[in-house]
Amino acid sequence: MKRVYSIILFYICSITAIAQIPYFASTVGNNKLYGYTSLKFRPGINAQETYTTFQYGIGSSFATGVDITTSNASTFAGILLRYGLPINQWFNIGLQATPSFNMNDNMSFSYLTAAMYLNGAITNDAKLFWAGNTWWGINRNSKNTITQYLYLGYNISLKNQMNLTPMLGTIYSWEFKNDADIAFGAYWSIKSYNIYLWGNDFLKSHPRIIIGVDFTF
Repeated sequence: MKRVYSIILFYICSITAIAQIPYFASTVGNNKLYGYTSLKFRPGINAQETYTTFQYGIGSSFATGVDITTSNASTFAGILLRYGLPINQWFNIGLQATPSFNMNDNMSFSYLTAAMYLNGAITNDAKLFWAGNTWWGINRNSKNTITQYLYLGYNISLKNQMNLTPMLGTIYSWEFKNDADIAFGAYWSIKSYNIYLWGNDFLKSHPRIIIGVDFTF
C-alpha cells in the first residue's frame, strides 16, 4: 500500500512541476538574476500548490538555479540547468533539465523534468507571436510523461512603458490518451516585473488557477 501511495504521489508531483505559465527560449542574460513564484489552486477543493525558482545567467545563453515545488502532501527541490539559442525573430529554441529531490525523504532523487522551449514572432512587429513548450517527466517510481503546451500571444503596449500580453493555447499529452485541455491567461509587464494570471482545466468541475510574479535584475 505504501508503494502504491508513492507511485501516485510521484505522478501527481511530476504533473505539478510542468503545470506552469508558458516559457520562452531565451535565458535571463549574463550576470542577471531571474526569480519567479506562483500559487496554484482549484476553487472548491483543498489542492494548493506552489512553485518558486531562482536562476542566474552565465553568459548570454546559459543559466542555472534552483526551484522548489510544494503541494499539500509533498515538497521537492530541484537543480536547474538551462540553455537558450536565439536564432532569429521567427524561431528560437531553449532546453532545460531539472533533477528533483524529495525533501520529505532524505533528499532522495524523485524525478527528472526535461523541457524544450520554442517561440517566435508571427508578425513583423513581433506583437503577435507563438510559443511551444514540450515537457518530459522522467519519474523514479511512476510512469513517464510527455506533455505539449502550444500558445498564441499578443503584446499590447500601455502607457508608462507597461505591457499587457494575453495568451490562449492548448495542453495535451503526446500519448493522446486524454482530451486536450484549454489554457489561457495574461501577464502584465511593469519594468523588470511580470504579474501573471493563468488557468487551465476550465472544462472540469474544479479549474486550476495560477497567480504568479517574476522579476529580472
